[in-house]
Amino acid sequence: MRKIKKFSSIAILLVLAAAFAALFIDIKTILIIFLTSLLFVGYVIYKEKIGQELLVAFLFAAFITSYYIYEYTTSNILLGRINLFPLISWTFSLVLLREIYERMRNKHKIILISLFYLFVLFILEYLGFYLAGIRLNSNFPSLFGSGIIHAPLPMQIFYLLAGPIYLLATDYLRVK
Repeated sequence: MRKIKKFSSIAILLVLAAAFAALFIDIKTILIIFLTSLLFVGYVIYKEKIGQELLVAFLFAAFITSYYIYEYTTSNILLGRINLFPLISWTFSLVLLREIYERMRNKHKIILISLFYLFVLFILEYLGFYLAGIRLNSNFPSLFGSGIIHAPLPMQIFYLLAGPIYLLATDYLRVK
């Protein structure tokens, strides 16, 4: 319980700092710093608890961000040809998904968490595209004409399946 309080206190301070910085700095840059900071704080506080799932999530994210070149209409921070915004966003999101999944006490939790993953994915994609103006510099169609997940079909499929596949892979690997 003490670790949760410590993490929550630091997370609240980071949210406030990010909200203030968002007034002056590109939202993607803020999210890179904010999500990286949360991952770092989580790792420092929980150490082995999230270390393995963080590594597997990073490998998932590195795979997709090195396969597909993300170029946004606003600033792009690249590490080689890998855009840091989707790399960090995917890593953070998958670690968070795993943490939620591990705390569920339901017989069919993989189905429930997969539905939760899709729901949150659609909400975040919508908010990112329409409210935050985070847009790829491309003309790909959106998923089923929904206005979200503007990417080639293989990428759209990856987006829909990444969370559940990550959970199944980490279960198979017995990641703790």
